[in-house]
Amino acid sequence: MITITTATKQDIPNILALVDDVYTALPNKTWFSRDTDENLATYIIKEGFALKAECDNTLVGIFIVRNKNRGDENLGHELNLDEAELSHVAHMEVAMVRKEWRGHSLQQQMMEQAEDILRGQNYYHLLGTAHPDNAPSVNTFLKLHYEKISEKIKYGGLPRCIFYKNLNNHLND
Repeated sequence: MITITTATKQDIPNILALVDDVYTALPNKTWFSRDTDENLATYIIKEGFALKAECDNTLVGIFIVRNKNRGDENLGHELNLDEAELSHVAHMEVAMVRKEWRGHSLQQQMMEQAEDILRGQNYYHLLGTAHPDNAPSVNTFLKLHYEKISEKIKYGGLPRCIFYKNLNNHLND
């Protein structure tokens, strides 16, 4: 049975190992913009939170949300949000699932749980990116009623679709 819970500081080494394992196995490295371990730890501890999917005490997937200290990186600028609204933006930042656990809708389940947490924290502008050819991630955003608002070159030259969802417009999702 798979359980999804909020990750803690103690989970960071296992999360970083999972990110490395999944990234190393990616057939196309442009599908994922690999942050430093330090940045990922900061997102989890100080600038957001992470959810972990486990089966029999084995980490099989993670999802990281970044909702603080986004500065110029705030994807809310894509929507021309004013400063007040930018403070309600959360980035659906990192989703990684071990290959053998794909096909169980883990990314979708973790994103849905993250949305529930964000509703309670007054973050309602949700944005995320995915490589246009990364069909599983693109389809997950679409299944969860995110709108593709643009396609741009981001992260040092990588093509990305930018997705947006306003939780205030999706109260019953």
